[in-house]
Amino acid sequence: MYQGSVRTPKLSVMITGQDVARFVPRVLASARRVADEIVFVDGGSRDHTVEIAAREKIARIFTRPFNGNFAEQKNFGLARCRGDWILLLDSDELLGDELCEQIPKLTRSWSMRWYKIPRYWVVGDVRPLRHIASRLHYPDYQLRLFRNSPFFRYPTNSPIHEHFPKRGRGFGRRLKRGHIFHFAIALASRAEREERTRRYEMIDPRSRETNAIYLYEQYQHEVRECADSLTEEFG
Repeated sequence: MYQGSVRTPKLSVMITGQDVARFVPRVLASARRVADEIVFVDGGSRDHTVEIAAREKIARIFTRPFNGNFAEQKNFGLARCRGDWILLLDSDELLGDELCEQIPKLTRSWSMRWYKIPRYWVVGDVRPLRHIASRLHYPDYQLRLFRNSPFFRYPTNSPIHEHFPKRGRGFGRRLKRGHIFHFAIALASRAEREERTRRYEMIDPRSRETNAIYLYEQYQHEVRECADSLTEEFG
């Protein structure tokens, strides 16, 4: 698309998931608000995840059996994105209204190569949405919006909590406004979250301290109302 003589950069939203039929319609609807294409990588779902994703007109669906290494799975999806910029979204995340409004302007920058986006860890399923305000959970900056470059691939020796290399990133910045809403806690029971942390620690013992972020109950006194809003209802 062109606006005058300035080309509007194309944006790919890349999502990985498996057995997420319950929530993926909302994730796809959220991604559609900003995406020129959606790249969805399914890890071998046994529910209706793939069928639901295939209904999304701008989605390109790929299947890659998930082997427990999130870095490898995401790299597979990143390599298939065709946009000028990529927004990486987990299958339990939604985009806030304010972030959606900012993204077109952010991707038109000629100097920036990446942005870190603050993330809310949402608790509960009722309006107004609330998040955990502990130092572990907020603002939880995530480097999720970046130029489509081979540089932005995850080292595969960190299979659980993956991060891009720091050296060579180029110019970027943290956003002060706009959020990603993370529903990992809201969608899972305490027992399910304990099982997740055990599984992650078996795959990567170094992730033990980071995994504690899922077991938030000791921080219930630090729950606050989210400042941003969502167009899509959660329920």
